[in-house]
Amino acid sequence: MERQAEVADEISLIDIIRFCKEQWRLMVFLPIIAALAAVAVVLNMEDRYAATSLLLVPAPLGPQGGASVLKDNVMLGEAAAHFELAKHYGVTGADKAKLSLLDNLKVSAGKDGLLEVSVQDVDAAFAARLANYLVEQTRQRILGLHVTEQSKKYLVLQERIKVVQGQVSGAKREQKQLGAVAETFLNSESARVIESFARLEAQMNAQQMEGNSPVQSSLLQLRAELERSNPQVKSISPRQLATMRDLFFYQATLEELQKQASVARALMSQDVQVVLPASPPLEKAGPKRTMIVLLAGLGGLVLAVLIGLGRKLGATLRQRLQAE
Repeated sequence: MERQAEVADEISLIDIIRFCKEQWRLMVFLPIIAALAAVAVVLNMEDRYAATSLLLVPAPLGPQGGASVLKDNVMLGEAAAHFELAKHYGVTGADKAKLSLLDNLKVSAGKDGLLEVSVQDVDAAFAARLANYLVEQTRQRILGLHVTEQSKKYLVLQERIKVVQGQVSGAKREQKQLGAVAETFLNSESARVIESFARLEAQMNAQQMEGNSPVQSSLLQLRAELERSNPQVKSISPRQLATMRDLFFYQATLEELQKQASVARALMSQDVQVVLPASPPLEKAGPKRTMIVLLAGLGGLVLAVLIGLGRKLGATLRQRLQAE
């Protein structure tokens, strides 16, 4: 059995050598022709450059969610319109422009929260501008979703600011109804006492985010301080004193909330950061000319072998038919 296997192997090797001797012209010239044709093609191909940018997308959205935002149909449409991609890619229609953009766009989501955005184009500077635009628009959209902690805090503060602005307007209307009472009975020192009380409570209230009514503060303590600075304050009614104090409180609260909103907005912008902006690449990303030529030559060799086998099989069939 082993001797028969060795004989079969020897016969198989002899057949291969014989096949190569018979088809050597085809197996040599066809790969050469294919490689030369590939050379002619790749020499006419334009160099392509890949510009890459990195965007940090924290939880709960993460880089996977960021990739979904970037590939949104509206997002791609805005990019196609902004850069006139239909004209740039030589296609007609917005849909074809978006498809061409997707063909030249590579988005990778990393485990470390980084979203890698790579754009390929024959123009290195254009590829960098397009990549940076897509990353920045994605960043702005994610911030607009208010899914990060600071974004949620900023949204809550904005809602509270609107409420307090309405309260300030209401307090000013009530103050106008007092007429000349404030000017008559409250000198500048008394106003500062009211403002200091109101500002202290506003700071505490804004920090605690409780939204308690300012009426809960001690008006008796405030009145005692004012009476020491101006005895005429004794003639002010509790309603008049509360109205003046409310105005200062709401104004101070509004100021504190605006400060917190400013800080939250700055921190919010840091939640989603462009870690690495794209710059015009110096090295080309394609085409891989050497690889294309080698693959063309290999493909020519495979085709030559198939043609040779076909010839040999045809000759064998003809011999059998003639023998019959």
